[in-house]
Amino acid sequence: MDRISKLKALSPTPANAEVDIGLINQYSVKTLSPEDVFCFSVILCDNEVDRDIERFTNSSLGKLAPMFLGKSGLFDHRWSAEKQTARLYRTELVDLEGKTLLGEQKKGIRGSAYMLKTETTAPVIEAIEGGILKEVSVGCAMGKCTCSICGGKFRYSWELGKRICENEHIIGMEYDGKACVGDLNDPTDAYEFSFVAVPSQRGAGVTKGAEDISELVETMKAADLSKANPEELKTIIQKSQMALTDNDEREKRAKILAENQKFMEVKKNDII
Repeated sequence: MDRISKLKALSPTPANAEVDIGLINQYSVKTLSPEDVFCFSVILCDNEVDRDIERFTNSSLGKLAPMFLGKSGLFDHRWSAEKQTARLYRTELVDLEGKTLLGEQKKGIRGSAYMLKTETTAPVIEAIEGGILKEVSVGCAMGKCTCSICGGKFRYSWELGKRICENEHIIGMEYDGKACVGDLNDPTDAYEFSFVAVPSQRGAGVTKGAEDISELVETMKAADLSKANPEELKTIIQKSQMALTDNDEREKRAKILAENQKFMEVKKNDII
């Protein structure tokens, strides 16, 4: 299914370098001392319904927790060696305070991470301690997203502009007093967690797996696209064209589009 990104925040529960140095050294080449590292705790994800009207099921959280162990902490989901700042050395499924919007006990994955104390990381550590860097977003892959009412698969309805399951339950609607949400099930991988600047989950880091792409293509082939919004159709066409190019060509096109957009903004300001 999706490679998804979900926003959470640093945990108020501190990690302890003195106590955890043995766990940390499992991931280091040289033996580190507590003075060499800065540790912090983070809530990676939980079972609350989010802005995408989706939630991780308790079963998924239990399976995801060990998958995040040893994974890197980045900035803005940028997958490059230079952006690797921290590493998770412990993950656990824990009960959190309060209930979810669906009335369930809130549960989440708490991770403990470390980073080396260097001149480069000093500003990052200061920002974490000062409460500036607080929001994090995880990147993971889920096997499927199913209807919380009946367990059916969702498809996108162009007519409704919403996701609807095979038993006609519409995501975000209520049935017999129970909200229909997307249950994220069967995690297949956990990639990383990232510090993010903008506290928004919607659309962040989403890519489709091959199985869902095939289903989506079949749905689009069968749909009457004349009823779709023209701007949405243009976006689909652009993405289709980009998919037919290699990575180098995509980067060139993205750069050209960014430069054109910047030029148009400057031109608009000059006219005003």
